[in-house]
Order: sequence, then C-alpha cells, then structure tokens
Amino acid sequence: MTDPTHPTWRWEEFDPDHTSMSGDISKLFRNEPIKTPGILAVDAPPSNASVMMREVIQNSWDAARELQRDWSGGTADSPPSFDVCFEFKEVSGPSKQDVVAALGLLQLAEQRSRFEEAAAAPGRDRSEIRRTLGLPPESCLDFLVDESRPVRVLVITESGTTGMYGPWGVDSRMYLAMCSVGYTPKLEGGGSFGYGKAGMIRGSATRTVFAYTCFEERDDDPGVTRRLIGMTYWGEHRVGDRHYTGFGRFGASEQVGVRPLENDDADAAASALGLPVRNAEDLAEIGTTFLIVDPVVAPDDLRRAAERHWWPALEDPSVDFSVRIESAGGDVLIPRPKRDAVLESFRQAYDLAVHPPQQAQDGTFVAPFRGPAKGTLALTSDLDGWSYPESRAESPQQRDRTLVALVRDPRMVVEYLPVGRESMRPLLRGIFVADPSIDAALRRTEPKGHDCWQTSSEDVENADLRVAIKVVERIKRAVGRFRRTLKPPPRPVEEVALPEFDRVMRQLLTGPGPIPAPPKGDRAFKIMPTPRPEAVGTDNIRVAGQAQFGLQDDFDRDECEVEIRLRYAFDEDGSLGSDVNLTVTAPDGFRRGDREGAFFGTLVKGRDVTFDFVSDPHSGLWTGRLVATAEELKVTTA
Repeated sequence: MTDPTHPTWRWEEFDPDHTSMSGDISKLFRNEPIKTPGILAVDAPPSNASVMMREVIQNSWDAARELQRDWSGGTADSPPSFDVCFEFKEVSGPSKQDVVAALGLLQLAEQRSRFEEAAAAPGRDRSEIRRTLGLPPESCLDFLVDESRPVRVLVITESGTTGMYGPWGVDSRMYLAMCSVGYTPKLEGGGSFGYGKAGMIRGSATRTVFAYTCFEERDDDPGVTRRLIGMTYWGEHRVGDRHYTGFGRFGASEQVGVRPLENDDADAAASALGLPVRNAEDLAEIGTTFLIVDPVVAPDDLRRAAERHWWPALEDPSVDFSVRIESAGGDVLIPRPKRDAVLESFRQAYDLAVHPPQQAQDGTFVAPFRGPAKGTLALTSDLDGWSYPESRAESPQQRDRTLVALVRDPRMVVEYLPVGRESMRPLLRGIFVADPSIDAALRRTEPKGHDCWQTSSEDVENADLRVAIKVVERIKRAVGRFRRTLKPPPRPVEEVALPEFDRVMRQLLTGPGPIPAPPKGDRAFKIMPTPRPEAVGTDNIRVAGQAQFGLQDDFDRDECEVEIRLRYAFDEDGSLGSDVNLTVTAPDGFRRGDREGAFFGTLVKGRDVTFDFVSDPHSGLWTGRLVATAEELKVTTA
C-alpha cells in the first residue's frame, strides 16, 4: 500500500532478472576536469562548480527553449522569462531536527553505518570504506544530532521552463532526468537525458538530490501537475546477503518500490523541505526546484563559473536568460562577465560576430563561413598588450596561447579551443558562433561533458564528424591567415611537407611518388625522410616510413653529437598546428630525449642511421606535415 503521508527512503537491490548499474554515476565526470587552457587558468572556478553550472543550467535552458519554441500564446503574449536561482541555506538549532526528518537523513546515516560495519576489516579505515560509496570522509551525516552544526542545502529554482512532465516511466521527463542515465537522446538542446544530474551529484557531499517539479496537465498524464522524488547516487555495496546498487529513492513507498509523491502529497513534502509550493495554474510557477544536500560548492565559485561558461547568453540582449546566486547570509551574487578581465577580448569578438562592422577594424578579423561549417568567426588582437606577453607564467597551465571560444545555439561556451602551438605569436582570441543549421550536427559530436566538438569518434556518425572537422579546420586556417597579416611566421627549419590532401588520396590509389629532396645549401647533415600515406579504414589515413640521418661528406669531423627530432603535425594553412602522435623506433645508440620525438646520439661520417616512424590514424580530410631536424649538441668544457 502507498503511504504518501510518510515518505521514506528505499535502496534498490541488484536483480539478476533486470539490468542494473551502480548508482555512483558522478564518476561519469570524475576524470574529466573542466579544461582551462592559456589565460583561462587565471582565477578559474573549481571543476565541481563549473560542471554544476554547465550541466544544471543546460538542462533547464533546454526546457525553457522547448517552451519558447512551442509557445502557442494563450492568455499571455510571450512565455515567462527564464530564470535560475542557486540559493544556499543553513538550518541549525531546534528546527534542525525537522529538516533532518523531512530529508530522511537518519535513514541515510543508518544505511551508511550498516555498510561500514559490514565492510570493516583489519587495516581498512572508515574513509576508505566511505570512498567505496562515493562519499567523503565527513559529511552532515556525521553530526545530525548536533544542533550547533547546521545542515546545509542548496536549492536550485528554475522558472520559465516546461517542468518535468510526462506519465511516470519511460515517457516521464522526471524519470529520465533523475532515475536513468543517457536513456533517451534529446531531440534538441544540450545532450542526453540523465547526464545533467552528474553535475548536481558532484556538488553534494552526501550524493543526494531532491526534485520537485510542476507542469501543465497533459492528456497522457491526466490529473497530475506536480511530482517530488529524492535520489541517492551511491556506489554499489553489500550488507549481509543483500547487494545494493547504490540508487536510493525517497517518495511514496509501495510494495514493489518507491514512486514519486504527486500533487498535494508532493506539495506537502516540498513544504516540509522548506521549498516554496508551486501552482500549475500560474505559468510563472511552472518549472522544477532541486534540493542538493550538503553542497560542496561555494556561492562565489558558482558565480565565476556562470560567467566563464554562460557569458554569451548572459550578455546577449536577444536571449531571455537570467542567473543569480544567493548565499546563506542573504547576499545576492549576479554573474557579470564584464567584471572578468579574462573574458574581455572574447566578449569583443562575440560583439563582432553577431554585429559585423561595416568596415574592417584594425587588429580584428571577421569571416562568415559557408557550407558545412556555416557560422561566423571573429578574432581580436592586442599587439601592444596580451598578443605579445612579456613573460610566461611559471605554471604550464597558465601559459597563454591563442584561443577561440566555440559557441552554438544554447549560447554556452562549449570549449575554449587552443589553436596552434603554445609558442606561436602574436596571440589571438576569438569566437566561432555556429549557424542554427549545423547546431544539431555539432551537438551530436559532443561527449557527455559537452566540452568539445569531436573530430574523431567511433560513436558519432561520419556526416556529423565532417561538420566538426570542417569547422575546426576552417578556424585554424583563418587564425593562421590573420596571424600572418600581423606578423609573418618564421620559416620552419629542415621541413619536409606531405602533399596536399588530393595528392595524398592519389597516392593511396597509385602508390607513393618520389619525395622531393630537401633544399640544397650549407648544411652539416643529410636528412632523407621517406614518408608514405596509408589508408586506415574508410575515412582515415596515417603516415609511416623511415628517415635517414648522416653527416655531409665535407663535414669537418668524423663524428658529431646530435639531437634528432621527428614530428608530425596538421597543416594550418602553411603553419604547423596540432601534433599527431608519432611512434618512432630509434636505431641502436640513440636514446630518447625529454622533448616529444627527440633522440640523442652520435652521427659518424659514412655511416647513416635510420629511424622508423608511424603516426596515429587521423581523418583523411586533414593535411599533415612531417618535420625532421638534426641539431649539433655543443659540448662545453670547464
């Protein structure tokens, strides 16, 4: 029998007759830190705050855009404004026990204690046991009866969205968002249902999230407009002969499980949790409220994360988009990207991209892309400032480099894409704003973290990969062209270039032709590479071959200590770009150096040495260059 007046926690057990997975789905992002290349490493928000801000807002924004797209008018001319509020709360003193009871925290603490007792063993401390559950060494579960230590929660309230509608089960947005992982791909927006919760879970020390949602009544779900459910996302664990998945549900207990509380019961539970009750008759109150137990993120970190990742939506007046954060002390923090000096050049580029100037401006570049890479690229420079920094930061992560923000229709920065080698100057910053016509293809190339447009993946259709490849390729070429108008790049030393793509493909059919000899001149070394392209599968190629090195016949000594280096990199419109991994087998007597692809040894006159190499496969749409160099090592004596 359902007892909605006393909602409870119940933990799922492994069932051999049903497919199961561990509840610790926060590990989906555990080894995927937010990338902060170049200048983005300065004052970067913590990874947990960034993942939460990206994922939570993206899910809510997808629902808001669905409402805006399907808006039929009704009694209002336009849908309610989209707004997300992150509100931190603390409860201590006598009222703390009411919150502890409403959240069912004593049940969580009891389940954890039962597992700790069952898993206890000599030499195994409590912290290690808790890590098995995905829990930290200490959380609010350790001081539930201490009224002097507050229970902290983070309440995330969205408005101007559809709410999580649909009859409970596979057609329920709430079920897909809270109880499944990547089960059904979204037709629009940011990704698959279920991954967004990982952003909230990482922000909870107890891995516990509640969701209270309100939506318009629908024909397939008559009589229901509100639901509430709580979930734990712990690691799988055993207690006696019972094996738990780590998923726990809080709601109306039934004989076969726990279902969400509905309508008045959901309102009563929400009120007990300290959440404002929603009314489906008021369009402004339709949406979802999340409650995260024991948050591990800080208000100011969330503010900075919103600025770094959502500034295009926050600043674009054509986008109805609002985010605010409230601390437990009542301070209201509004993300204001203009305050972040790191973003200034990117914001300037965005303004150029969405409002192209009638005439070219010094130090800027704006180009509309056509065809499969449709969109607008805008680049900026500061030749008297950051384009030629005086010195580098000591930390490699803070070394500045050329970056282009990648943005599509949701107006979140998918990635700050590094372009070219770190040492290339002048530095540029810019933005690519994808046209809506390629939005769906780019979305399908994004991994679960939505942090790049993949150009190589077995899980993505080739047609979509080609769109991402063309976008990235054209960005890199445009960066190279614009940089050369500001400062010509230095000519590579001892460089041997592979043919362009059409010649590569012709070689695949007819066999490799002769390799042009290196340019003649006053050189100490003979360098004779023989690269050959090879087909890998249907669409990929790799380069393999040998490179011979020796001393010129007129060299003034019989032997010479040298550093030999082999490198294979993409051609970015005449300049070397991103490296492709090159596996090199060195001859006897040569040892590997610290630099990638570098080897040290001795060349002897009349005795050439041979290095074998093979690159990783890459798309045949890219052009690569093999660079082979030899440099004499100067020996100094005291």
